[in-house]
Amino acid sequence: MDKFVYIGLGSNIGDRFTYIKMAISDIRQKLKGEILAISSVYETSPVGVDNQPYFLNCVCLVKTKLDLNQVLKKLLVIEKKHGRNRKGVMDARTLDLDILLCDEFTLNNPDLVVPHPRIAERAFVLTPLVEINPTLKHPSWKMNVTEMLECLSTSDTVEKVGVLTLAKLN
Repeated sequence: MDKFVYIGLGSNIGDRFTYIKMAISDIRQKLKGEILAISSVYETSPVGVDNQPYFLNCVCLVKTKLDLNQVLKKLLVIEKKHGRNRKGVMDARTLDLDILLCDEFTLNNPDLVVPHPRIAERAFVLTPLVEINPTLKHPSWKMNVTEMLECLSTSDTVEKVGVLTLAKLN
C-alpha cells in the first residue's frame, strides 16, 4: 500500500544546496518512490544552538510502499553517504533528514516518532509544509500547518533562497 511521507531536509555545513539536491535524488531512488512535491529552499537560523552556520531547509513529499522503519533506515544511509556524523545531537551537519508525517499514522518508539514531535515549534518546517500543502492536518492535531505557523511566535529567520524542481534533479 502506498504511503505519503513528508520528509524534512536540512544542511548547515559544506555545499548546503548540493547536499539537499543530492539527498532528494537519493530519496527518490532509495525509497523506490515518487517525489510528488518539493518546497522551496529556505535559509534558516539554527534553532536551539548558538554559534552554528545557518541552515538550508526544505520539505519533500514522497509516495512509497516502504514502511516507516524502512524509510528511516534508508534516510540514515543517505545521511551517512553525504558525510553526516551523528556523534552530537545538535552538531552542525552536512545533511539532516527527518520523517515529519506519514498519512494518518502515529508512531512512538525510541527510534522514531511520527508525526515529528516538534513540528509545531519550528518555522523552518512549517513554512515549507504550508507551501506544499497549506491545509495539511494530522488527526492528532487541533490545527492545520497554516494555523500552526500563524500561531508560532518566534524570531527565527526563514527566508526563501531557491527552488528545486524535479527536472533539476535528473
